[in-house]
Amino acid sequence: MAAGLNALFDQRKLALTRARLHAWWEGDPFDETAALAAIAAKLTAVNQNQHDGADQELFDEPPLGLPPRLLALAALWGEGRIRPGDGVGETEALTRLALGGDAVLAVLGAGHAAPLTAFASVHTGKIEAFEWREETLEALQYGVRKARLEARVSVVRIDLEAHVFAPESYDGLISIDDFAYCGYPPHLAQQIMKCLKPGAPALLDCYVGLRGEELATAFASSFAEPQIRAQTELLQFFTDAGLTLENNEDITGAFMTCARQGFKDLAGRLNENMLEPAAARELAWEAEAWRMRLKLLGQRRLERRRFLVRKPAAEAPEQAAPEAPEPQAQIAAAGDYEDKSGEILARILAEQKNK
Repeated sequence: MAAGLNALFDQRKLALTRARLHAWWEGDPFDETAALAAIAAKLTAVNQNQHDGADQELFDEPPLGLPPRLLALAALWGEGRIRPGDGVGETEALTRLALGGDAVLAVLGAGHAAPLTAFASVHTGKIEAFEWREETLEALQYGVRKARLEARVSVVRIDLEAHVFAPESYDGLISIDDFAYCGYPPHLAQQIMKCLKPGAPALLDCYVGLRGEELATAFASSFAEPQIRAQTELLQFFTDAGLTLENNEDITGAFMTCARQGFKDLAGRLNENMLEPAAARELAWEAEAWRMRLKLLGQRRLERRRFLVRKPAAEAPEQAAPEAPEPQAQIAAAGDYEDKSGEILARILAEQKNK
């Protein structure tokens, strides 16, 4: 009993310390009496509900301080996002893969936590996320922990140019923008082919377009140099890797609708949370780059495509070729056959006698 009370007392002290640090970080006055009352109220609710994860809810880790770039992106596209999108569109995209409840899903290039939480809301199986943006990795991992998904959603950083996946590990795969920033797409296509199980599908969201000077401005705020290619080039990479194309969908219109909605909601988000000068400067750069990107998308000089590809199912083992028949069997199968060997031998002997 005493040990239990000591543990509870330690947890109270830990929660109080976190509350004090949070107030100091935010520059707010700290009211110890109010903080203790709030902790006691949470603890009472926990004891009454007795639900899983109650202690984690009581003792949340301190909020993550986002860098200015991610603060600007959150103001533009919403919390947990670095690009236009919404949970409805993401869950609908996932249903295209038709995965079972125990399927293992790989997600490349989510960027932030919102797409992963959307996928996890409809897919109850394991999700393995691979992120190449060093600037967003910590925020992505924090978002997964905050959503209580770390038990079945893992996040690791990879080098998009060199990472090698374990063979035949995933029942499905989703890639978001990875081919737009990959310097050597054949390697990425080959790795997608390699990591899928036989017959497994992959959904690849990609920019396609022709190279031009405007692309540098349209992607000026990207996390890497843009590598935009023509649609025919990407399709050839998929084919060369052995992937079968099942659907090629133009999602440019829906993507532009999400982007425009983000700009419409920007004023409201800024009224709720004013950005610090560094984040406001990042937001100005983002807005200018996206102005040009939306212009190119509207002119169809840049498109947003969603490719549904599949790794071919395992082929049936080849049947052994029938053995060649014996020479005598071939002779018998030839039909009427007359043995004239004696006659030939007699003629040869007669010719030798005449000589």
